[in-house]
Amino acid sequence: MNIPKPILQDKLTFLSHFPHNQRATATNFLLEAVRAGCNEPNQVVGYALETACRRCHLEAAQTLRLLSHLDPEALLAGARWALWWESLSPEEKRRFREGRAEEAIERWMAEQPPTEKQLRYLASLGYRGPTPANRLEASRLIDELVKGVRHA
Repeated sequence: MNIPKPILQDKLTFLSHFPHNQRATATNFLLEAVRAGCNEPNQVVGYALETACRRCHLEAAQTLRLLSHLDPEALLAGARWALWWESLSPEEKRRFREGRAEEAIERWMAEQPPTEKQLRYLASLGYRGPTPANRLEASRLIDELVKGVRHA
């Protein structure tokens, strides 16, 4: 399940204004607005800004308020994403979260060298090809060999 491109672009436009450590808080300002009953982007932005004023001690709140002056369209983009997200069923949200978790794990595995255990297991499965470049490649080779799809 993929996020529709315009919605993904809205999310990225909004998040691009926040450092990574502020992004969850910033999105929560918008999601709180939708959960409180706001159902149009301008309403979401207004509610989120009011909340940010009350929570001005948070860096994300300060950035959100600043963004309303520097790039109000980015705030509206974030509001459109929040409205879309909150329109999803719990099952759809779960599938998106699982997909993101899998992607994060795969990115991490692609950055790590294969483990000795993986290399030994590949050898025990009869693999004689080049040494896998990373853990992800080794894992995929193991899966293929165990399922009998690949013949080394």
